[in-house]
Amino acid sequence: MSNSKDPEFEFEGEEAGTGYASPVLDLVATAILITIAVAVMIASLRLPVPGGLRTAPGLLPFIVSASLLLMALGLGASAVSRYRSGVRVPLLDGRDVATDLRTLILAGGVATYIAALQFLAFQYRLDLLGLNLSFTAFEPATILTLAVIMHLSWRGPIWITTTIATCWTLVLSLVFQLVFKIPLPGTF
Repeated sequence: MSNSKDPEFEFEGEEAGTGYASPVLDLVATAILITIAVAVMIASLRLPVPGGLRTAPGLLPFIVSASLLLMALGLGASAVSRYRSGVRVPLLDGRDVATDLRTLILAGGVATYIAALQFLAFQYRLDLLGLNLSFTAFEPATILTLAVIMHLSWRGPIWITTTIATCWTLVLSLVFQLVFKIPLPGTF
């Protein structure tokens, strides 16, 4: 291994040279983050407190959302400062529409997956080799979603992505059921 300090291969970070986003986009992100943080803070305050304040179940979500609120306010202040100083980055400057579309499809897929676990709940019990196994909506929904996400990201043969998704989902399902004794989502 050499100690060559060739500047051609110097790592500058994952987003080196990308610069700031448009101040308008940062303000939109600020508004969304503030809305989420305030909603979580209100919901955490509404949780019952069976013991003292230190054991309140809403304490950690409140602290995390309060820190998110502070970071969002910092982002907003930075965006307003850049806007007032004359920074005018076009909204879609440097945006890759294909990447943005794939990101939206991925977000839609995750939302569909969560909805499938919520609304397509079923449970089938199976006794196999003396083990009481449970087959729920988690397994087929996870296999399908994982196979689609892997296929969109990797572009490999569908039979390979489906095999990997099936094997990993079943292994993790068995580990959670038999080792951790934790019920999986998609049950009722």
